[in-house]
Amino acid sequence: MIDPQEVPRFAGVPTFMRSPHVYDLETASPDIAFLGVPYDDATSFRPGARFGPRAIRLASTLLKPYNPVTETDLSPVTIVDHDDVPVVPGYTEETFARIEARVSSVLETDVFPAIAGGDHSTTLAVLRAVAEKYGPVSLVQIDAHSDLWTEYFGEPYSHGTTVHHAIEEGLIDPSSSIRIGERGGLYGPEDVDRHDDAGIEYYPIDELEDRGIEEIGDRLRERVDGPTFATLDIDAVDPAYAPGTGTPSPGGLTSREFLRLIRSLRGTTLVGFDLVEVAPPYDDAAGSTATLAASATFEALCAAVDSSGPAGRQ
Repeated sequence: MIDPQEVPRFAGVPTFMRSPHVYDLETASPDIAFLGVPYDDATSFRPGARFGPRAIRLASTLLKPYNPVTETDLSPVTIVDHDDVPVVPGYTEETFARIEARVSSVLETDVFPAIAGGDHSTTLAVLRAVAEKYGPVSLVQIDAHSDLWTEYFGEPYSHGTTVHHAIEEGLIDPSSSIRIGERGGLYGPEDVDRHDDAGIEYYPIDELEDRGIEEIGDRLRERVDGPTFATLDIDAVDPAYAPGTGTPSPGGLTSREFLRLIRSLRGTTLVGFDLVEVAPPYDDAAGSTATLAASATFEALCAAVDSSGPAGRQ
């Protein structure tokens, strides 16, 4: 990382946490690779998440390597910015193939992938690569929506069908997976049945409020087993704190609650994560959503290096 005492944070080309831009991971041999997936053609409401990785990179120039809450120091960890997947606008399946290939190449070099979307459809392609290496993984989903639609307008892939396909393709193990933060209206009681039938343990926002972050965080660690992937949808956060997203839903997490939930990943065998649905066109003038997304990515990285999995390479 660039020393801010030598080069101001507002100077230079923004990479994630001002880390070196590296394409050849085999030669560089980093611990963690930040990878952007600027694709949002599978959104169901407002586009704009294609600009998410760029906004997160810019906001991340404010981040520092030491986390005083968890006493985690990222200074000894080699982090690189692995650029963006070369997505193909308008072509979801081709884009998925490119995402899967790129993430697979990261995993083949035993580098931990930290991924910034993009809309939530892209997580399916990431999970295909992760499951190819680890088999079905435990999924931690922090999200305002279940993403269990079977199709959207007759098409199989949208940001609302990701988890359905991940289950159908055997990429995740529902019996060791958990979803936190769901809220808002549904189309009917059949949607509730679909949630129950999926086999993923879930905690809607009202139950989270009643039981508290600490209890749900404890349950998260009890529920997951073995290699674990975390998918963090910024719309889990109330739009008062994170307005820059494509499908906002009032009544969500505060920014503090979001960060605390992510810290609950410590102690799991985290093998990768993504943070999705940051849509800068709807953010406020201060860039609050992007700033929170950068901080959430930092917290997830701290959880990764504190985990018992392959990311704990300090």
